[in-house]
Amino acid sequence: MTIEEITHTLQAVAENHAKLSAEIAEIDRILATLVQTQSRYDAMLTRHDDILHEIADKQLGNEERFTETDKRFAQLAATQLRSEARREQLESSFQLLEQFAREFRNQTNENTLATDKLFSEAEKKLIALVESQAKTDEQINRTGEFFRLLLESNGAAPGSKSKLKKSKKAGKKGSAK
Repeated sequence: MTIEEITHTLQAVAENHAKLSAEIAEIDRILATLVQTQSRYDAMLTRHDDILHEIADKQLGNEERFTETDKRFAQLAATQLRSEARREQLESSFQLLEQFAREFRNQTNENTLATDKLFSEAEKKLIALVESQAKTDEQINRTGEFFRLLLESNGAAPGSKSKLKKSKKAGKKGSAK
């Protein structure tokens, strides 16, 4: 090879080297851009991961709240069932109380009517007794008056037993005739 050929080859190599250096610079620039893009992508990926972790944590918190809410709902439902059972029991007891009050009122009314009838009969008997007593008192008064008159007609003083006995004997003698 001649010098010219070597020069020409070296020039071609230098040109190729310059082109290759320019291409390497371009590749370095592209790589730098890719590294920056990769960094931005990694930052976004990290941010997305953080957001996903926050969402997952919030979801776990929500699930815990849902579980707690379900427990509370079950407790409220159980309380409601107990309340309804108590209400039914109270209604049943109230019905029994109403029935008792009705029967008591009816029994009391019947007893009052029976007592009123007994009092009415007792009052009638008491009135008859008072009337009978008044008649008896009147008869006793008449008998007392009759004896007093009888004693006076026989000449005995009131309260004198001897004359009374004589008048009785005289009355017996007179009645024996």
